[in-house]
Amino acid sequence: MTKLTDKKTRYICKHADSVGDCATKRLAQQYDVSPRRIQQLVKQYKQTGKFPCLNHNRRPKGKPLTTVEKEIIDKTWEETRFGARLLYHELKHRGCHIPHHKINKYLLKEKRTLPNPNKQKKRKRCRYERDHSFSLIHGDWHRTSVDHPHVIIWLDDASRYAFVGAEFPEATAEHSIETFQKVIDQSSLFHAFIKDVNTDRGTQFYSNHPNSTSQFQEFLKENEIRHVPSKRNNPQTNGKLERLWYEYDKHRWRFETIEEFIQWYNHRLHGSLWLEIGENPSDALIRKLDPGSLLGYFMELKIWKR
Repeated sequence: MTKLTDKKTRYICKHADSVGDCATKRLAQQYDVSPRRIQQLVKQYKQTGKFPCLNHNRRPKGKPLTTVEKEIIDKTWEETRFGARLLYHELKHRGCHIPHHKINKYLLKEKRTLPNPNKQKKRKRCRYERDHSFSLIHGDWHRTSVDHPHVIIWLDDASRYAFVGAEFPEATAEHSIETFQKVIDQSSLFHAFIKDVNTDRGTQFYSNHPNSTSQFQEFLKENEIRHVPSKRNNPQTNGKLERLWYEYDKHRWRFETIEEFIQWYNHRLHGSLWLEIGENPSDALIRKLDPGSLLGYFMELKIWKR
């Protein structure tokens, strides 16, 4: 990546020429280049009287994608439906190195991706996540449209693992309790304890009347789990699950059941996990278990023998 632009080069030459050699080291630190590079630019400016400019043809254009590479991209995209960033890491994990810009250009040409200006701006919020699996579970109800069923999914904050998902004609507190009980049952398989649960303030989870509690809150109290309701009119608190609803609306209807969709989601590369090793939520759930749960899980699998 080019560190110096024509504008920065002009400033360096003017400033170094007026101040002298004492500015060389400071300018090099400021623009993250070597002092020798600063000296080269200033010398060229003094000899020619013109500011050095970038040569935009300095690097030859790479070869276009081959037919085999296009077939590999097509096949992997059909399996994952990733954009260029995650598709690059997925191909790299499979042992096929294709530059990111070529993948992006090909997907744009095939109309399989669209530029998103909102993602090209600096984020206003910092992402927060728990260190260990099962320490915080997100839950939410969603409906793609009035013609689709109501769906609830319980998602792990640390690993992005979707534990349980179910579709119902109506969103009720009884269904919330029924599905979350399955999450508690799954946690026992990993010798883990659920500490906190985050939901919105919908009536299926939360009582908005003072001095009263909902059925779901009573259920959590019986199981010694803390309820962390989201701030009003602030869906970003439950942002990880809101992002999952985006994938749900796009891909759920490619699968016959929601269980198949969740299985597919839990075993695909996730952009918020360890991309260098191609980690998916199913792998991250194990990696991020707290030490006590991890020890119990390994011993139950009989990995360690006396």
